[in-house]
Amino acid sequence: KNALEKDPNFLEARYNLGLAYLETGKLEQAEREFQKLLLQNPQEGRINLQLARIANFQNKPAVAVPLLTSYLKDHPKDAAALEQLAFSATISGDLASAQTHLEQALDADPGRISAKLALIQNFMNQGDRARARERVEALLQESPKNRAGLHALAQLEAQERDPEGMLDVYTRISTIYPSDLFARYKEGSLLLDKGEGEKVKISAETMIKEFPDKAEGHRLMGLYLFRQGKYDEAVVSLQKSIRIQPDLETYYILGLTYYHQNNLEMAVTQFQTVLDYAPGFMQARIMQGEIFLRQRRGPEAQVVADKLLENNPQDFRGHALKADALILQGKSTEALAQYAKASEMAPSNYGLLVKKGLLMLSLGDASGENDLLAALKVSPGGTDARMALHAFYQRNGRGEEATRILTDGLAGNKGDSVLYNALARASLGRRDATGAEAYLLKAREADPAFLQTYYNTATFKLAQGKPEEALAQYDLALAVEPDDVRALTASAAVLDKQGKTDEAKTRLEKARATGDVGATLMLVGFLQQHGKSDEAVAVLDAELQKQPSNMNFVLAKAKLHVARKEADKAMALYGQLEAANPWNGIMERTRAWLALREVDKAEETARRLIALSPEKPQSYLPLAAILEARKDRTGAEEMLVKALSLEPTNPQVGVLLGEFQLRGRDFNKAKQSFEAVLQHAPLNAQALTGKGMALQFSGDKEAAAKAYLQAVQAQHDYVPALNNLSMLWADDEKTRQQALNLAMAAFVRASTDPNVVDTLGYTLVRNNRSEEALKVLERALALAPGNGAILYHQGMALAELGRTAEAVAALEKALGGGEFEERADAEKLMRKLRGQ
Repeated sequence: KNALEKDPNFLEARYNLGLAYLETGKLEQAEREFQKLLLQNPQEGRINLQLARIANFQNKPAVAVPLLTSYLKDHPKDAAALEQLAFSATISGDLASAQTHLEQALDADPGRISAKLALIQNFMNQGDRARARERVEALLQESPKNRAGLHALAQLEAQERDPEGMLDVYTRISTIYPSDLFARYKEGSLLLDKGEGEKVKISAETMIKEFPDKAEGHRLMGLYLFRQGKYDEAVVSLQKSIRIQPDLETYYILGLTYYHQNNLEMAVTQFQTVLDYAPGFMQARIMQGEIFLRQRRGPEAQVVADKLLENNPQDFRGHALKADALILQGKSTEALAQYAKASEMAPSNYGLLVKKGLLMLSLGDASGENDLLAALKVSPGGTDARMALHAFYQRNGRGEEATRILTDGLAGNKGDSVLYNALARASLGRRDATGAEAYLLKAREADPAFLQTYYNTATFKLAQGKPEEALAQYDLALAVEPDDVRALTASAAVLDKQGKTDEAKTRLEKARATGDVGATLMLVGFLQQHGKSDEAVAVLDAELQKQPSNMNFVLAKAKLHVARKEADKAMALYGQLEAANPWNGIMERTRAWLALREVDKAEETARRLIALSPEKPQSYLPLAAILEARKDRTGAEEMLVKALSLEPTNPQVGVLLGEFQLRGRDFNKAKQSFEAVLQHAPLNAQALTGKGMALQFSGDKEAAAKAYLQAVQAQHDYVPALNNLSMLWADDEKTRQQALNLAMAAFVRASTDPNVVDTLGYTLVRNNRSEEALKVLERALALAPGNGAILYHQGMALAELGRTAEAVAALEKALGGGEFEERADAEKLMRKLRGQ
């Protein structure tokens, strides 16, 4: 620059300045200097070579090739120009021409290392690994410590899926070049795959100590912590690595870490960052799709699937993901077509066969049985297929086959535990408690570490009214896995029911200490339920200090403030939610205004939701609920019909329309709406339950019970179906014990729902266990004080125990309140007790 300031026509100085800019990546400045030079000396041919290099760096082969061709006319043996011509051909996808140009470059200059390396890469790109290996070994024979050659060899080992070979090469590079942090990182990640975590931890700590301002050490430490399940610490290390040097692999690992923390929105953000820079990073796209599926965001998952298929129409994973997304949207027939395409591409994929078979059965196509049997041929040990066939045979009265498909899978190994648990459930369905207990014992013997056995035995003991024995089962599970969140939280629920709140709290706190988001939210709910909302806020504040972007905690804290009537604090948090996800944030804000009884603000927010996404059926649902609350049933129905018109096969909207009609006591219309949903989604538990309710309110209890039973068979943990069927079966002496089993199953899943707790109390009364029923009904009344139905059931229990005066008092209180479905029965019992 100094030379040019003194003499702007100093051509060699300008040429060298252009080269300096080019070597430091300042392409625009380099191009500007070379263009000036060309104006000063149009005959200077070497300028064309440098301008071609710039064009190649800018991915403009159409610009580079004419410049190189012109230059090569005068310099036909210039190896650098021939190498650049190969570079242009590679960018254009013409690997054969690139190979020819590189071979010409090496003919011109046999010792040119860059051309040798480019030719090795060319062979790898063509899939000709034999010639690539031949060339790289020849290079390393000449120069054993050639770093680029060693990296090329490592890449070749990766292509050949030889992790031991990769580890050997990266270890060699790390030993020869300790400052090659990429090699040390790769060495560490490969050692992690071999289970040598402690060695990797020491390596990461050493890298951080030696090179604190480099990203690789922090990235390796983050990867190590991720593999150890220490997700909070992993996030810190990975974020530090990204601050030093953003890297797509680090963003991907960070996304996985957030995924395992159940911080799904932040996980999606990381994966999207990867995809913004590398749209072909398929694993990041697949993870993004999996998250949308978990969030039940069917349309978004479908967009991801379409992008996968756009990149590779023959990728069966894209078709499978699209099928899953379509199922979420209630488009079962279209989903089946996608599963069929995926199965054609991967005919021996066990998971696809199971999904396709199950969907066919749900659509009433019994040939789905063949897909499930085919899945068993692919993987005889596949329990999912056996369980699905077992359920299918049970539903169709093929009891012997149902049992045989399970017993045929018994192989004398740990996997038998799953099948013995299924056999135990089948025995309970036949009211064979002894057989069920025997199978559960066999399950435990087959695999003492299979925790589901302890869960199922605990549920069985709770159904028998033996909470202490249930707690013992959860303790056995905790002896196997001391930090098992399910055993800790389920046992906490039992202890809470027994009034042992301190012990329950201790277990919930231990569950929270595992880092499980759900456990933390359960503790918050427990504290709030027991009038300790300040303590609940403190728990969330502590979690948000560690994970400020975790929207699960932000939402939970916002809801706490709503419950405390602290609208300003709540709305500030809903602003955070909107910033992360506008649609979800506005939806939650609408619910909050409703909870605060600010109906005008709720309606205003709901209309914002429609304006934001008028094409989404779900956008209309909050306004429909608000208009119904305002007694504007016509407006509410218009919103629901509008939503359904946007997506006629959407099961969520169809169910909501049916439930709206149920509340309006238009039972025939409601039944038709639920049946319309069932045409597209025959095993939709909500629609089956809604149909049952329409039939029950119409007086057809037998048909209602059948619909509820179908709902329970379709979704074993669907609480409304369990609850409603239990109430109906409790009145029949033949099914009273089963009713109690169902009520207990519902209670385990919804122990804070007063209707569910009431049903458990009622079924206990009907099973002549009124003393236990009273304790349960007291809990229900604590959740819903003054509820007429619960008070009536309490009166029933007291009457059964001969405590007539107390029974009359409970009934008087029930009848003195509002209307409830069993009012006539309560009046009848009152007259009986008074001797009228």
